[in-house]
Amino acid sequence: MSPHAQPDVDEAVFDFDRVYSEVLHIPPMDIPVFEPPRLTPLTATLDKATVGLLVTSGAYYPDQPRMRTTNDLSYRLLPRDRDLTEVLFAHLTPIRAFALADPNVAYPRDTLLDLEREGTIGRFADHAVSMVGSISRYEELATDTAQRIVDEFTAMRADLVLVVPFCPKCHIAAGVLARAMENRGLPTTTLATLHRHTGALKPPRAIFLDFPLGCPGGRPNHPDQQRDIVRAALRAGVATSGPDWTLPRLPFRWDPTGDRGWEDLVVDLYRIDNTIRGTVVANRSTHEHDLVGNEREFTIRCAC
Repeated sequence: MSPHAQPDVDEAVFDFDRVYSEVLHIPPMDIPVFEPPRLTPLTATLDKATVGLLVTSGAYYPDQPRMRTTNDLSYRLLPRDRDLTEVLFAHLTPIRAFALADPNVAYPRDTLLDLEREGTIGRFADHAVSMVGSISRYEELATDTAQRIVDEFTAMRADLVLVVPFCPKCHIAAGVLARAMENRGLPTTTLATLHRHTGALKPPRAIFLDFPLGCPGGRPNHPDQQRDIVRAALRAGVATSGPDWTLPRLPFRWDPTGDRGWEDLVVDLYRIDNTIRGTVVANRSTHEHDLVGNEREFTIRCAC
C-alpha cells in the first residue's frame, strides 16, 4: 500500500494518538510490547462454561465505596441480579458518555444474562469484578491484585473470564491482568477496541472490535447487536489454541455503511469535556512506568 493510499474500511483502526496530538497536546505514551502468553487449557465448552466478567470502567453501586480515579488497585463485586439502572461509573474519562447512555457497552451484564438464557454460555458468574483501569502500579497489579481476582472467580467456579478494557490506559492494565490471571490457571479472553495497545500487550485469546473507545460491548441501546458482538467474541476466544498469538477482528461496523465519522466523535469527546480533559493531562505523570524495555524481566518477575 502506498503511503497515501486509504486503508480498506475493514482493515482501518482508530489511532488514539490523535487525541494526544490534537486535543491534549502531549506526546503519545509508550506502550510495552510483550511476548505471546502461555494459555491455560479450557476445561469446559462454552455452552457448559461459567463465564466471569472483569471490567475496568469502574462500575459500582451507590452503596459501595467509590473507586479513586487513578492507581486504585481495589475492586468491587457486582451482583449479577442487581438492577443495572442503579450502576455508576467511577472512571473519569470522556468516553464514559457511552456507558452513561447504556451501561451494557462497558459493563455487559444484561448481554451475558441473555447469552446464558439462550444457551450460548452455561452460566454467567454470580458476581462481576470491576476496577478503574487507569493504573500504572503494574507489579502489584500482576502479583497481588491478579491473584485476589483469580481467587474470587475460582470461588465462583468460573471456567473463563471475559476481560473488557475501557480507556487506553485500561488496555495496558487489563492486558497485564489478563496475562497474570491466565498464568495463575484461569483462562481469559479480552474484548478490546484499541488495536495497537492490544497487539503490544498480547492478552490471551484477545479479540478486536473496531468500535469507538468505550464501547467494547457494542453500540448503546442496540441489544441485539450487543449480544451478537459478545457472543462472537466469546466463541472466537474459546476457539483460540496453540502458541501463535493472533488478534482476530470481529466483523461488525459501528455504521453499516462503513462511515468512520465516529473517530471524530471520540476525539471530540476529549475536546469538549474540559474538566476530564484536564484530569487526563494532570494524571499523566502518575502513568509513567518502566515497563517499556523491561517486558521480559517483568514477565518473569510477575509471572505473567
